[in-house]
Amino acid sequence: METKKNTAAQAGKSFGSMFKRLFKREKRSVLEEEAIQTPTKMVMKNFFRNKLGVAGLIIFIAFLLFAFVGSQIVPLVETYTELPLANVPPGTTSLKFPKTLNGSNVVKIANGASFGAALTTDGKVEVWGVESNIEVPGSWEHVTEIPEAIQAQIESSNIIDMVTGGMHVLLLDDQGNVFGWGYYGHGQTSIPDDVLSRMGWSTGIDGQPVKAKQILASTNWSAIIGSDKQLYIWGSTQTVMNFRIPSAVKGRIEKGVAADNNIALLLDDGTVYMLGDPSTEYYCNVPEELKDGSVKVVDIECTNRNVIALDDQGKLWTWGASADGLLDVPEMNSKIVKIVGGYRHFTVLLEDGSVVSWGANELGQCDVPEGLGKIVDIYSDYYQNYAIDEAGNIHAWGHKGFVFGSDQFGRDMMTRLIHGGRISLTVGAIAVGISTIIALIVGLAAGYFGGWVDMLLMRLTEIFSAIPFYPIAITLSYAIGNSLSQSAKLYLIMVILGVLGWMGLARTVRALLLVEREKDFVLAARALGLKQNKIMWRHILPNVFSYVIVNIALSYSSYILTEAGLSFLGFGVCEPTPSWGNMLTSAQQSTVVQYYWWRWFIPGLFVVVASFSANLIGDALRDAMDPKSNER
Repeated sequence: METKKNTAAQAGKSFGSMFKRLFKREKRSVLEEEAIQTPTKMVMKNFFRNKLGVAGLIIFIAFLLFAFVGSQIVPLVETYTELPLANVPPGTTSLKFPKTLNGSNVVKIANGASFGAALTTDGKVEVWGVESNIEVPGSWEHVTEIPEAIQAQIESSNIIDMVTGGMHVLLLDDQGNVFGWGYYGHGQTSIPDDVLSRMGWSTGIDGQPVKAKQILASTNWSAIIGSDKQLYIWGSTQTVMNFRIPSAVKGRIEKGVAADNNIALLLDDGTVYMLGDPSTEYYCNVPEELKDGSVKVVDIECTNRNVIALDDQGKLWTWGASADGLLDVPEMNSKIVKIVGGYRHFTVLLEDGSVVSWGANELGQCDVPEGLGKIVDIYSDYYQNYAIDEAGNIHAWGHKGFVFGSDQFGRDMMTRLIHGGRISLTVGAIAVGISTIIALIVGLAAGYFGGWVDMLLMRLTEIFSAIPFYPIAITLSYAIGNSLSQSAKLYLIMVILGVLGWMGLARTVRALLLVEREKDFVLAARALGLKQNKIMWRHILPNVFSYVIVNIALSYSSYILTEAGLSFLGFGVCEPTPSWGNMLTSAQQSTVVQYYWWRWFIPGLFVVVASFSANLIGDALRDAMDPKSNER
């Protein structure tokens, strides 16, 4: 009876301890804990003890998310360019106007490619945004910093008008004087003597000496419409030569609007006349009604390639390029009060206080904010828009700037880094995969079979090792790649990198096989009659795979650097497809290195940090798989 009671007590105690262990972990010593850990768990524990390895893993995961998740969120149009925004440095302040500005003290707001300027009621000029100019005596000066001499002129004058070109500002005072600052490589910031002489020969319609009535500005030229209703242009010689003004137009100009290579003129009889490059749609497609006087135009505005005109009946007329949907005027639910034009979009203010915008929208220039309230005035140029509501608040939308700057074609560096990272990281991964597969096949076969097989495969390995990598890679890329599409050339680069990079791992696998094949578990497998390929792949390979993983991690970083090197030299991924390597190509130019640091430093930093993080992971894995690390 006593024995039965003891047995029942022991059974109850056993079941109780079993359920207790399910919900409460039993405390064990360090030696007991390590004794029951699997090898994988031990490696993971050793890896996460390594702070540098963990840091490398975090950085590398961040790069993967940046490239692969970012490319799904941020689209890339490889052929997209925005030349007025070329070489803009990093910054997102293009819309951050001074808080001292409000609707009650603003006379006018004008925009350059990456900056804005405001003329206030007390005659002051405020400038903000991202500085797009470099400081080169004789050609350039900073546009967001008003020079002391110009500031003195502003303070001593009564400024009545202001315009901006892509990279310069022009001011007009009540005495007809014009002065400015910014990019002046074509002399576009001040009226040259020959233009002043021509103005001096003429008189205004009131019989008085000619004064500037309106000022115009584009990137490489400037112009004024004088009180004699004539147009005076100066700046780029090539552009100015295209602006030949016929005698029938002289003395009849009421208003002009400027594009890069054309000017649209509104004449005193309400007709429209075009100047500039006659081959453009801007010049050729003017509606006949606007030229023959059957429709009277009261206002005109333009983008770089399109013109919009408002007639005396409130109807809009558009002509020019069909791109960007600028010819498709949206339906208006109210009378039009004001029309303005950016570089590739139009914006219209309606009588009910609402704002309508259409055209290109890659930079958000047509994304009119909701809940603006009743708008009383609008300003737009290049890629920014400003609206003033009836309470005097200023609302801004459009291009804010580039986080990582822009390249020589005005493309966003961050977008190209995202998509370039996806390509660079993918090329490295697939190249590692190809080289690892070849190395495993050669190394396993040579190490396991030995004899003539080992001799043949190792001589083949030595032949490949003797091949100079860069000359052969460049030769193959040049000889074969020129006849391939961009995607096919991308695959070719992956294959070249993989086929020419397997020799080191193959030797390592062979050396490990020579040791493993003599161990008892291999002899036992042979004795059981297992096939040789099963012994190699299912029994021996798992025992050496830890070394393979370490090699993959370390080789991956070198493949990233190699792809970057090939693309940098022009034999890897080619424009317009981005990669971190070909984004560095511009560093071959001394001007870029000296003035446009973000175009080479940021892509170079991404390449270095990505490869460095992969190296940290590889070193940490090597230490974690070392049995001696378990003793530390």
